[in-house]
Amino acid sequence: MKTSIIVVTFMLSISNHANAQQATGSVCVAARADDPFWKEPATLPNGKINSHGLSVKIDKRPAAAWPDRESLKIDGLDTSERHVLIVLGSGVKPIESVRFKFSEFKSTELCMAYDGYQGIGLQETTRRTPWCKCR
Repeated sequence: MKTSIIVVTFMLSISNHANAQQATGSVCVAARADDPFWKEPATLPNGKINSHGLSVKIDKRPAAAWPDRESLKIDGLDTSERHVLIVLGSGVKPIESVRFKFSEFKSTELCMAYDGYQGIGLQETTRRTPWCKCR
């Protein structure tokens, strides 16, 4: 009888520890070459990708250059907190920002695309967002 009580107590403590661990989510930033929302061609006549010197930043993390050919995954984001996603111009000045919480979505894996007309597009990563190619 004592053994079963010890086993049950041990199992409960393990499950409480697992629940106490922080859940994380990610944002996949669509590469400029794959983003369907840019209104101009991605490739310049010389074959280079034109990202207009944009960069992306979440919360107080350092800014990352806008990805040219491969999507950028920003992970390790606490799903219980509100986050600020910022698009920065070439002069490192904020162009646009959006606040979001993972609880506003059905998934903890989000896809982000941007164009200067429609702004920031943030949605769940699904088969309907083929431009987000993060693994």
